[in-house]
Amino acid sequence: MKLSKRSKFIGRIIGISVGAILAAYGIQGFIVYSGLSSGGVGGIALLLFYTLGLPIGVMTFLLNVPLLVLGWREVDKQFVFKTIWGLAVFSVFLDLFSGVQPLDFNDILLGALYGGVISGVSSAIVFHFGGSLGGTDIVSKIIQQKYGVPMGTSALAINGLIILLSWAVLGSKAALYTLVMLFVYGRVLDLVQSGVPSKSITIISDRSEELVDRIMVDLGRGATYLHGRGAYSCEPKDIIICVVSLPEIGRLKRAVREVDPNAFIIIQNAGEVFGSGFITNEG
Repeated sequence: MKLSKRSKFIGRIIGISVGAILAAYGIQGFIVYSGLSSGGVGGIALLLFYTLGLPIGVMTFLLNVPLLVLGWREVDKQFVFKTIWGLAVFSVFLDLFSGVQPLDFNDILLGALYGGVISGVSSAIVFHFGGSLGGTDIVSKIIQQKYGVPMGTSALAINGLIILLSWAVLGSKAALYTLVMLFVYGRVLDLVQSGVPSKSITIISDRSEELVDRIMVDLGRGATYLHGRGAYSCEPKDIIICVVSLPEIGRLKRAVREVDPNAFIIIQNAGEVFGSGFITNEG
């Protein structure tokens, strides 16, 4: 049954809200609890909280206003609207969760790891439903649209500047563990958004038809022929292109060795794959 536009919009708003609440919980429960900072606007808000006692949620929202103006000019209006909603929910729950302690741990590394994982997952949820939580997320979105740089990668680069400020305010230990947290955040964000990397396989063989039969039977994957010609022999060759998941790599290589031990194989990362047999990531 097809969902109406209204139902889809409500579903996306609920999804953004869930991601924003989870993000606020992760920051208060792990990052603030461990005395760590963060990146971008959130990092500045945390430093103001540590030094002046200003509420994190309120400052996060106020500091994002200039970036929202930039986003309104550079990014589509629907994205900015969803960002305003996500940021509002995020800011409110940041202050509501003040002092929360989900686990009684005394390990700054655990705080950095779990804080990074929860922040990455929650941001990915918000991005999946077409919004963001403001801050460097807006800047990263613009960079992704214009230059194709993954959002987690650009966010990590931008946040390096905030780490230097955190070093001066909180000391080297907190700043270094904050860097660990941001690295985990970036990796988790890219992983959740792109999915577990698949592999693009290129096979050059004189027994290409037999190989394709084995691939379709043993792995249940399709394949495509590209027509080529050997540079040395000048003989025509069929080049096989297929995409498999990581657990299928071993089975594929074994099948190729059994059919044609002399086959030439190129294995490359395929960060995102859309189509039959692979998960479709629809926002």
